[in-house]
Amino acid sequence: MANSKRLMSGRGGAGLAAALALIMVTGGAAMAQDTAAEGEKPAAAENGGAAADGGTEAEANKNWIKVCGEDPKVKKEVCVVAQEIRAETGQFLASTAVREIEGEKKKVLAVFTPTIMLLQPGLRVQIDKNKQIAGKYAICFPDRCYAEVEISNDVIQQMKRGNEITITTLNQQARGVNFKLSLTGFTAAYDGPPMDTKELEAQQKKLQTELQKRAEQARKRLLEQRAEEAKKEGGETAPAQ
Repeated sequence: MANSKRLMSGRGGAGLAAALALIMVTGGAAMAQDTAAEGEKPAAAENGGAAADGGTEAEANKNWIKVCGEDPKVKKEVCVVAQEIRAETGQFLASTAVREIEGEKKKVLAVFTPTIMLLQPGLRVQIDKNKQIAGKYAICFPDRCYAEVEISNDVIQQMKRGNEITITTLNQQARGVNFKLSLTGFTAAYDGPPMDTKELEAQQKKLQTELQKRAEQARKRLLEQRAEEAKKEGGETAPAQ
């Protein structure tokens, strides 16, 4: 990952806070639409990753974001390159982020999925048709579960050359659920300068506004649907005049 110290002057902890925010997936990318899964259709996630019955798979927004900042505890720079995908309704589907610490060879791929997955089997990550990499869940939050996968430079090169990254996990019925993220733009983000934290904050605010708007629209559609169903039922049961 390109050294970005000179780009971080004056940011310090703010840059790190933004990086950690991306690791925790607080709105680091734009929306994506959900699509039907290819091949054998896995059962849809029931919470946090909604899609049509029979499968969950998202077409990524092709948008990777890089942020860097200094960890005040170890006085080292932390860089994160991340992407998040959401359903058309704004519901969280999945996210992944490459996290690197200055001077350390270890690289981590942080992965978030919806909460209603089987935790013990863990998950698998695959770049195109390359070998799958196993990961274990570490912790779950109210709306998503977190796993870490230690990766090598070879995996980074696969991501740079690849087309998509597939996250595979099991739902409560032990059926596979696939989440696909596009790798378009990964190389540019990974090798390029980090995003200014003010710009990132502005994007996050814009995203939250859009999420609230979509949630309100979905709520209105649901109320209208229920009202229409109640009207039909009332008409069917009403006595003939």
